[in-house]
Amino acid sequence: MNRQHAAVVPFPSAEEAWLWTCRMVAGSVYGVPVQRMPEPILRPCQPLDVAHAVDQLYRRGQLTRDHLAVLRHYGRRRSAPDPTRDREARSRLVWEEAFGLIAPVLAAKGFILREPAEAAAFALV
Repeated sequence: MNRQHAAVVPFPSAEEAWLWTCRMVAGSVYGVPVQRMPEPILRPCQPLDVAHAVDQLYRRGQLTRDHLAVLRHYGRRRSAPDPTRDREARSRLVWEEAFGLIAPVLAAKGFILREPAEAAAFALV
């Protein structure tokens, strides 16, 4: 099956979408254009779409500089803060708070799958 006929696969979570975005953008910094990077799975968005959603939350005052600092640091590291490490405990709280705001936006755009609890809440309405 070629890419033109491949199924579009949303990310399983906002965290996965963010880490993918960081990986793709980092590649562009090193001279690999974002749209030309090989990706085995066809995604419903471009990396800059995810970055734009995060930027809009920041501009509306929903995300703080602390949120962005943690997202940037762990995005460059390409992993979430480790909850078992005492030194990363605060970062983990900030990370989770940020994705509590980011996930509904990405889900509404169809970039990520709805979380089971979130999907259940929509089913009740």
